[in-house]
Amino acid sequence: MLMLRKGSEVSRDRLRDIQTPEPTDSWCPVSHFDVVNTLTDRAAACGLKIRNERFAVVDGTLHTPFGEPTRLPGARLFAAMDFDPIPGMPFPEGCTPSAGIRNSHDKTFALSILSGARVFICENGVLSAEHVISRKHTSGIDLLESIDNALNAFMASITGFNEMFQRLNARRLNRTKAHSLVVEAARAGAFASDAILPIVAEFENPQHDAFKERNAWSLYNACTERMKAQSPGRQVDGYKALNQVLVAELN
Repeated sequence: MLMLRKGSEVSRDRLRDIQTPEPTDSWCPVSHFDVVNTLTDRAAACGLKIRNERFAVVDGTLHTPFGEPTRLPGARLFAAMDFDPIPGMPFPEGCTPSAGIRNSHDKTFALSILSGARVFICENGVLSAEHVISRKHTSGIDLLESIDNALNAFMASITGFNEMFQRLNARRLNRTKAHSLVVEAARAGAFASDAILPIVAEFENPQHDAFKERNAWSLYNACTERMKAQSPGRQVDGYKALNQVLVAELN
């Protein structure tokens, strides 16, 4: 789901070498490696078979109780796991279920699983929901139980994504309305204002024939095509803003 920058990508084994800070009475950071392995094991128990996985880490800074900054290599994890379609569960043709993971050792954001899809034809990601495991890495966090709860929500969202796709695909957009929605998405923070014209150009003359229909699904992919260039963290916030604008249009 997240498009990861090549310069920040690492292997799964590399995650094992990233140091996890010592916990405090009120904060208990979770190892990136443990998060990924636990999610992999529990996803398999749900019948999810991983088709592809990618990991990226970004350095961060953690401040001591005395306010002193400590640089933490690989403090922030962003990951994407694509799964094979699940037999018997409806999903749009040309897409596959995808989960994003983000975790931090510098308190920038909570451990969370993001549900969505990968579009084969363009490798664009689609974010439909975020399942926050813990708003703070509290000392009582139960990683196994928390990931099971998030995966249950993820499985439920697969059906919801198919419904969202159908509605986006059915909503026809004229040129004026499409342009207006792109501007609204930029104002909401989905992407910078200098992306407006390239997105409009992509919508009007798409690279892929699958998006030549003048509908909200084509516009979504025109936006996410441009959003590939954003950092992983920026993409998460951008997807949320884009969804808010387009879902409001569907209501």
